[in-house]
Amino acid sequence: MAKRRCGKQTPHCLRCRTRGIECSYPPPKPTRFVLCRDDDTPPVVPDVTPPINWQMCTYSPGLQVSTAENARPGFVLDLPGLSSRPVDEQLASSWFSSLETWEIIRPTADQKLLTVYEMKAYLRKIHRWLSDWVEKGSNPFIHARLYGNRFPRCIQDAYASLSCYLHKTPANEQAVFHIIEDRAKQLLADNGIHSPGSPEESKNRRLGPIDPLEHVARVQALLVYQTVGLYDGNIRLRSLSESYIPVLEGWMIEMVQHAKNTVCLGDSVVSPIIEQTDVGPSRLFSALDEDLLWYSWIAAESMRRTWVIGSSIQVMFMALHQGGIPPCQGGMMFTTRQGVWEAQSAVAWEKLCSEVHVGLMQMADTHRIFTEAAPEDINDFTKVILEVIYGTERIKRWGVQIDFSDQPCLEF
Repeated sequence: MAKRRCGKQTPHCLRCRTRGIECSYPPPKPTRFVLCRDDDTPPVVPDVTPPINWQMCTYSPGLQVSTAENARPGFVLDLPGLSSRPVDEQLASSWFSSLETWEIIRPTADQKLLTVYEMKAYLRKIHRWLSDWVEKGSNPFIHARLYGNRFPRCIQDAYASLSCYLHKTPANEQAVFHIIEDRAKQLLADNGIHSPGSPEESKNRRLGPIDPLEHVARVQALLVYQTVGLYDGNIRLRSLSESYIPVLEGWMIEMVQHAKNTVCLGDSVVSPIIEQTDVGPSRLFSALDEDLLWYSWIAAESMRRTWVIGSSIQVMFMALHQGGIPPCQGGMMFTTRQGVWEAQSAVAWEKLCSEVHVGLMQMADTHRIFTEAAPEDINDFTKVILEVIYGTERIKRWGVQIDFSDQPCLEF
């Protein structure tokens, strides 16, 4: 049995929630400390603050719908006197943003190797998801509310470039390729990474600190350019995109490290207004503060899903075009329950989280889904990842049929 330090979360620690077992802490040991004071010293009256009453039943790898006997209410956070925040974000978001939930676990040696057909089918699905983002404003790894209040310039450029690409014709494709190449180079230059031939002193110099939303925005923007550049078939774009592989890898690592050290990820998502103070940037509170927990989850889940997609498209390219088995960057946790990502409001999200287990689980543990859940309980993102990890035949035997026949094709 592995010995790992308990996280001491209350009312239940993260590891016990992960395994679905009862979690209880031993009673505190009595202390022998006695406060000694002079007889004429008035007794010290402790400043007793009402305890925080919080209940969070959303984190669990199980996927069963709560019954009347085991149903629990949603989160309740009673924080008297804290009018500037509706919740204690660090406490309330611990189920989806504690340090352990950001662990990156590499696959086991016995993981099934994908066939060329399976890799191409997966890449066509990613292409379809990018089309959905342009047409519908969201997809399984870019949440509909992620850029609703702030739309960073880098992701705007990627959106516009992708729209041009999806609607290109033989007559204008060279212009489209030029736009994609130029926007990708500008993205790197804006982040201090310049093309060969630039002055040495200007290379790899970040222009300033960036917040969580900007971290995920630049990763998703480069992911768009990489998906097009690596797989379209244009020789020049492919060559440039190959040189960007380590850049995307580095940015994804920075995104995760920054998220691990950020108390409230939702701060950068909910408000378009950032003011500069003497101690640094500070967000002006908005009417969306009451939805801060939901937006924090949106940011965290978007980052994790983006990690999975970003690492996979580059690993598959190296496997298809460079031969051998490239090293995998590892998998992360993501939410597997149908409906949680699709919730249209904070209220709907909170209600769903209080009634069912969201199935936040490590990518390496997803084999449990086949025995613990029905196909209709699992979201589309998870079904595609299951097919990549375990193969088409196993997911078919489980009862899922993913049809790629009507998907647009990239050139390979």
